Amino acid sequence: MKIDLRVSEQQELGPYDLCIVGAGVAGLTLAWALRDSGLEICLLETGGEQPELATNRLSRGDITGYPYFPLDMARARALGGSSHLWDYEVAPGICRIRLRPLDPIDFERRAAIPFSGWPFGYETLAPYYRQAQAFFGLTDRPYTAEAWTSPTCRPLLSERSEVLRTALFQFGEPSQFYRVYGPALLADSKITVCLHAHVLELLTNETGEAVVGVRVARPDRSELTVRARCVVLAAGGLENARLLLLSNRACPNGLGNAYDRVGRFFMEHLHFLSGLFVPADRALISRLGFYRLHVQDDTWIMGKLALQEEVIRREGLCNYCVALWPTDRLELPRRNNPLLWGGFEALRVLREAIRHRTWPEDLPRQLLRLARDLPRLVPWATTRLLALERKGTNEAHRPVAFVLHHMAEQVPNPESRVRLSRRRDAFGQPRLELHWQISRQDVDSLLRAQQLIAQELNRQGWGTVHVETLRRIPPEGITGGFHHMGTTRMHASPREGVVDPNGRVHGVKNLYVAGSSVFPTAGFANPTLTIVALTLRLADHLKTRLN
Repeated sequence: MKIDLRVSEQQELGPYDLCIVGAGVAGLTLAWALRDSGLEICLLETGGEQPELATNRLSRGDITGYPYFPLDMARARALGGSSHLWDYEVAPGICRIRLRPLDPIDFERRAAIPFSGWPFGYETLAPYYRQAQAFFGLTDRPYTAEAWTSPTCRPLLSERSEVLRTALFQFGEPSQFYRVYGPALLADSKITVCLHAHVLELLTNETGEAVVGVRVARPDRSELTVRARCVVLAAGGLENARLLLLSNRACPNGLGNAYDRVGRFFMEHLHFLSGLFVPADRALISRLGFYRLHVQDDTWIMGKLALQEEVIRREGLCNYCVALWPTDRLELPRRNNPLLWGGFEALRVLREAIRHRTWPEDLPRQLLRLARDLPRLVPWATTRLLALERKGTNEAHRPVAFVLHHMAEQVPNPESRVRLSRRRDAFGQPRLELHWQISRQDVDSLLRAQQLIAQELNRQGWGTVHVETLRRIPPEGITGGFHHMGTTRMHASPREGVVDPNGRVHGVKNLYVAGSSVFPTAGFANPTLTIVALTLRLADHLKTRLN
């Protein structure tokens, strides 16, 4: 049943058995898994059925650490959440979402990786990973390269190696959440879905040991209360932490934050272009189709090079993979991402204001940022236009090498964090401030992994990897992947984490967290499949707990 708070005048909803805050991937998965459980469920979504500019502005925040994307660009507030942003184009007009489970080593406590280790192993999530496949229109098929090998398409580079392995990614349907699950739940008479329901804080008893309701604002700033026996935060890797920090009436530091762990350990996947693989024989290029996007048995797949788990343990490295991007030039890649420039964000804010005939936010600051970055914005725009013009001529060049696109996990770092900003949003609440840190260990691990891959490809006679010399640590050009992880990390002890192994917030008997914010470590796989698997596990726990 749909309730749109733009028109609803109710002052209180409930009591429900379960209130889920956020109707993104985690929230919709949880509601879908519990829809036939007999529980009375309310799902709160801050946006509407499609992304809206005014609502998405609520995700804006401040960046004080390593350069990062504008936060409102990295999230989508709408039914389906950030699945609206999944636009990996596998073929002209065909978009998919890249998927892979975490590796068994990602769950281990590794001596070389501080704060590593999940409270359970890979085998605990394995059955839920298999169930999660269906949420993306995929069959239950292993993520092993061998399971997808054909006589004409093989993981050639790792077949004879004790150092390398080929990590398999499957690409699923990206629109299932906002085209299938979301609309179906809106029409389900057993579940209440509230749109344009902006959660302000979680209401607790006097001691803060139990949540009694959720304070919600309508777009016109009027408020209502949603009562429930149990609440699950499923608002994303940033907003989950923010809501815990904002809920500070009974607990001055925020819920689950007795030991100052909420918001810490923010992790991303390090995306980095660096190095050039030049095959010894150009004929090899046409034989490496397994490492490019291709269709196998009606599924889009792609192989990437990774290190064997024993090598990762022996070397004390973070987990890591590298994609091979064909190039027709024998030169090292240029890392030039304007999305990380303050001037580019200022240009985006100004253009948005002009288009919608609104006053730009913080106009003097935006003009100053734009002026500072004009010296590099103009050359970038010129180069971009020339590249598009060349593309339009349909000039075809044969690839001669492969640019290396690295994707690596980070060491969990308590100083990499989110906290409440001094600036406020449209509802008068503190925004988020992101202080992303990239450590020397993160970079050294990535560079050592690249070195090991280069040595092994050369030893096997496949070719040479030209590795660049980095002048800065961390080097310019490292970006994230819109993967926000770790800010409400899972640990059996409240001194080390925010939620317990079942996802329950330490110190609060009826409050849970779903999503990538609970990840203790990140591996290199995109977090989406693990988010769904963890949420399905939480659904099983809540069925037992609440019935």
